[in-house]
Amino acid sequence: MKLHLKICFCSALYLLISSCSERPSSSGGTDRIGLLVIQPEHFHAALVQKYKNPEIDPEVYLFADTVSSVEAYQNLIQQYNSRDQDPTDWKVISYYGYDFLEKAFKGNSGNVVVLAGDNQQKIDFISQSVQHGKDVFADKPLVINEEGYSKLSELLNAASAQAPLIYDIMTERYDIKNLIVKSLLNDTEFSGGVSKEGAEAAVQFNSTHHFIKEVSGKPLIRPAMFYNTLKQGEGLVDVTTHYIDLVYWMLSSEQVIDVRKDLRLDSSFRWQTRLRKSDFERSTGLKQYPDMVLDAQTKSGDLAVYSNGKMDFSFKGIPVSIAVQWKVESLDNKGDQFSASFKTKKFRLEIKPDGQGTMAVFVAPNRLNDKFEDELRQSLQSIKDLPGLDIEQEKGAYKITIPKSLYLSHEDHFAKVLAQFISYRKVKSLPDWEKSFMLAKYYLTTQALAKAKTIEHEKD
Repeated sequence: MKLHLKICFCSALYLLISSCSERPSSSGGTDRIGLLVIQPEHFHAALVQKYKNPEIDPEVYLFADTVSSVEAYQNLIQQYNSRDQDPTDWKVISYYGYDFLEKAFKGNSGNVVVLAGDNQQKIDFISQSVQHGKDVFADKPLVINEEGYSKLSELLNAASAQAPLIYDIMTERYDIKNLIVKSLLNDTEFSGGVSKEGAEAAVQFNSTHHFIKEVSGKPLIRPAMFYNTLKQGEGLVDVTTHYIDLVYWMLSSEQVIDVRKDLRLDSSFRWQTRLRKSDFERSTGLKQYPDMVLDAQTKSGDLAVYSNGKMDFSFKGIPVSIAVQWKVESLDNKGDQFSASFKTKKFRLEIKPDGQGTMAVFVAPNRLNDKFEDELRQSLQSIKDLPGLDIEQEKGAYKITIPKSLYLSHEDHFAKVLAQFISYRKVKSLPDWEKSFMLAKYYLTTQALAKAKTIEHEKD
């Protein structure tokens, strides 16, 4: 009853504000951004607002079906507003109700839609936003199946010069380690270019994630939707989007991708992770399975989630392998794990933990000679805007030492992507290569899922 009254009150408050004041949004008619946040079930929506931004109106409109579905978002915004250092001043005007999407596009409630949540519905939210002339800044993935890809393709291919922008949040481009790898790969005088020789893929990404984990010393509470792959997306179409984007960005930055000529899917696989009911309760705080996850329930009462996937493909003739897997919990206390490797004609690059468990970039020459160390230093020194890079030997390779001042947090990566989006918005268009990256990325993920072979048992 209390929740019902609160929803009615919030709905009435919103209608009162929109009908009585009858004033345009403070963002209307200007280039200033007015945020319109729709059904933010994933906390990434709040990260867009972690810092004040003079380009963004502090008045934010929020539309969702219920108060409880966006509790995590509202809590984070409250934290940002009340923190001692550099507090924000967001004023969130909320509307809750079954007709939230219809109400979101009535009146002058913002001009940039922020999306992070149900990945199945996301493409329809994007379509509605574009139809109403609003730009879209959305968490990945934009689509999770072939039907969604067809809709996205129609939107991007039909977009005119003045059409609303659609942009996905690719934070990994701003990770210092990825910037270094990209620069070394593209210094072809030093690297000799990417090597296509041998049975091993020239580029490999592997990551292991955990359903139960802590973030900032507190247990991470996941929404039940996270275990419904029809809404969240399977392993092949979710986390893989970041790694595929990095492949394109590192090997073909700012060049338009033609999916017919530049991409070839060789194989893809999917398999399950099993969770006990007690694991689900620890992860979500829910004592019973909601209806949305019952399709994943086994006869024994466990959940079988298709969260794992592997794909092998060729990008412009370069063989690439990407694998993502989810485990219930990290039993060795090492947490989530990630590694990547890149073969060039003169050396091998790896991103992996160093001897202290800190992620680092390693360079291992194919043939060690007296000149290699000097050439590596020269290549690092030539990287713009990354001063202070150095090297030290570790286990037969050179580890690149990175000044702490160059590291950015996950939240800072979001701020960087937001700044890039704002710069594109000012010129009212995305570069052709950015559009092609999105189309090529989601074409590959959705094709990989559609053609995947199912491994019936959980893979170790």
